[in-house]
Amino acid sequence: MDEAVRLRVCFFGDFDPEYNRTKMLIEGLRLKGVEVLLCHTRERSKKKYVELWRQFRLMKNQCDVVVLGFSDDRWMPLAARVIVGRKKIMWDLWFSYYDNWVFDRKLVKPHSLKALFHWSFDWVNCRLVDGVVLDYVTHINYFRDTFGVNPARCFQVNGTADTCVFYPQPKPTAAAGKFRVEYHGKYIPVQGVEVIVRAAKLLADDPDIVFTMIGDGQEYKKTRAFATELGVGNIEFLPFLPLKELPPYIAAADVCLGLIGDVPRVARTVANKLYEATAMGRVCITADVPAIREIFTDGVDVVLVKQGSVEDLVEKIRYLKANPEITARLSAAAYQTFVRCCSPDVVGTKLTGALAVLLGKRIV
Repeated sequence: MDEAVRLRVCFFGDFDPEYNRTKMLIEGLRLKGVEVLLCHTRERSKKKYVELWRQFRLMKNQCDVVVLGFSDDRWMPLAARVIVGRKKIMWDLWFSYYDNWVFDRKLVKPHSLKALFHWSFDWVNCRLVDGVVLDYVTHINYFRDTFGVNPARCFQVNGTADTCVFYPQPKPTAAAGKFRVEYHGKYIPVQGVEVIVRAAKLLADDPDIVFTMIGDGQEYKKTRAFATELGVGNIEFLPFLPLKELPPYIAAADVCLGLIGDVPRVARTVANKLYEATAMGRVCITADVPAIREIFTDGVDVVLVKQGSVEDLVEKIRYLKANPEITARLSAAAYQTFVRCCSPDVVGTKLTGALAVLLGKRIV
């Protein structure tokens, strides 16, 4: 790694430029002085491959490496390899499609032909690229064990939050008097929304504890019906909101919720919502799994609960409410950990370093 270069990156694909993960990887690279070119389309038909080819041929001599942005299109790694030729490709994989469909959303039965189909896509796609970005070492180990991916080709780059949107704010006076528990995200099994609703029911004996749940998704209607069936009256359900509209709800909260669900994927990742909450100086309650312990410490800057446990979640919420000074200390520590380990600048440094290793060059 003797040659020093000023890195030029082509961020490639049909990724959503406003999706937090993608947006902040691009921002992180630019914070480190990397020139980022976008070869990008939001075309949903097969015409997108032609559009990407047209764009890339105009910039192929202006970039050193290609970063394939996170996308729902499982054909994109193949398209990228065909279009960019011998250029090195780093894929921001984010998560396994196989794991997502079979074990998280449970839309495909394990050991079925459909499950094999999803597994095969992940196996092949990981071999079409030169490097893979995943958020935690636990996740890298999963790809090693499940798809035989060489860990030397994997790079750990955790998530972050947009600090222009999410930054420390005091709890508004209007929100005082209640202990507020905030959740935002998709209604899918990994989130553990049913656990949250059950916990709210058990906490209904304390009128000072209230919940706000923001989002939609696969299990939204089922969750609302379940809350109605239980007679839960201490949850305010709000629809999906753009990221820029979330800060007032996080600022009003005393504690925010991360991933609580009892599915395998929870063990390998940390939700964007946790970065967003800690960036605003709010402590999170989330499942006690290997991934979260790679950065955060239980009782120091996060509160961990047994995965899928309603009783443990209830106990920890009651504890934080009864000990406001501890809640404040944990919240302050959570913010410091975000700044030290999860800020856009830190994430940019990690991704830039990963690309330098992939290219075998020093970056100036």
